[in-house]
Amino acid sequence: MREERGFSVKTFVALFFIGMAYAITYAVPFVQYVFYDTTLHALGATNAQLGTLVAIFGIGNIAGAPIGGILSDKYNHKLLYLGGLLGTSLLSLIWAYNLNYQFSLLVYAGLAITGLFLLFPAHIKIVRSLVDESRQGKVFGFAESFAGIGSTIVNAIALSVFAKYANEIYGFKAVLIFFAACGVICTAILYFLIDGPDKKTEEKTEEKKAKDKITIKDFFIVLKCPGTWFSGIAVFATYTLYCSLSYFTPYFTNVLGVSVVFSGALAIIRTYGLRFVLCPVGGFLGDKFNSVTKVLMVSWIGAAATLLTIMFLPEGTAIPIAIALMLVFGVFVFSARGSMFAVPSEVGIPVKYAAITGGIVCAIGYSPDLFQFILFGNWIDTYGNAAYTMIFTYNIVVCSLGVISALLTFRYKRKLREGLQQGN
Repeated sequence: MREERGFSVKTFVALFFIGMAYAITYAVPFVQYVFYDTTLHALGATNAQLGTLVAIFGIGNIAGAPIGGILSDKYNHKLLYLGGLLGTSLLSLIWAYNLNYQFSLLVYAGLAITGLFLLFPAHIKIVRSLVDESRQGKVFGFAESFAGIGSTIVNAIALSVFAKYANEIYGFKAVLIFFAACGVICTAILYFLIDGPDKKTEEKTEEKKAKDKITIKDFFIVLKCPGTWFSGIAVFATYTLYCSLSYFTPYFTNVLGVSVVFSGALAIIRTYGLRFVLCPVGGFLGDKFNSVTKVLMVSWIGAAATLLTIMFLPEGTAIPIAIALMLVFGVFVFSARGSMFAVPSEVGIPVKYAAITGGIVCAIGYSPDLFQFILFGNWIDTYGNAAYTMIFTYNIVVCSLGVISALLTFRYKRKLREGLQQGN
């Protein structure tokens, strides 16, 4: 009889530090989420150039993650994971002493390798191995929550470190050094908390045998499946909204006139605090209503309505009202984020194709990294504060695309049910 792997104290401790590691991995390349204007000044970059850096990182997300997944299955995923985390930490340290745009291009290419090629696929494998198959939904929900906790802690301390320096460039350098130190500490702790392939269970052995039977033909079967594209669009729409959250930071400083530290504190609450609470809520509601697509559709409609309200706020509107609307927008974004990766299961894609589906869905869903930051940066460079109306409008259009995809998903599910009934 197989021993069931449930949630123990060690599991939650491991999830906490895995969340910290995840936070550090993304805090470095997305440092502008909290320190947007400071990043521009420190690198001597334009808004468009800052978008280019993120696009370089995004290429790794699309091109590197699928190949990294193959490596994590074939070789020691624990060493790949720890190597990726340590590599990100070292790059953050090196970057701190070479703050210019040209060198940053190399740093972001390196971050794409360490964070997306090495760490992220192994992260999925490690989280999945913490508990048995009957608890996968919960463990990934907790993993997302702990990533939110880790991000809140790491960025809150980073903000306090930054505030100690009168010179923002020195403050930014101190933040990057702090990220590096956190990464090295987490690497050492996780070495003892996570298991390597030498401790595989019977379930994982059977899983590997099933994956070995996958052929290139299966890839094209999944690629042609409408459910795969509905899943990809779900991630695309949600990730577009998530990426756009970072532009509320310069919006509050440049348009509403609040301080950098106050705007950064709001960014931490908005981007990380809400994530901790609302991602599990989104997944829970998806299970409760037996359809994560319903949660996604309501979230996209709510996000679009909130952005429309922000766009038409009268001049002189009190800042607390704008803050409240921004937080409401975050509620819808993270409710959707907690549900977006569950769509493949809802549309009936077999577990056998889970890895292939995940690779294709990520390639579609995370493609905004390739162009969105460059596009938004160009708009801000060209149109100034008027660009935020364009950014909000773009997000509303993408939300509409998501809603249309959700309606088509419902139709596709109905056809699947009818096909099954006819088969019986």
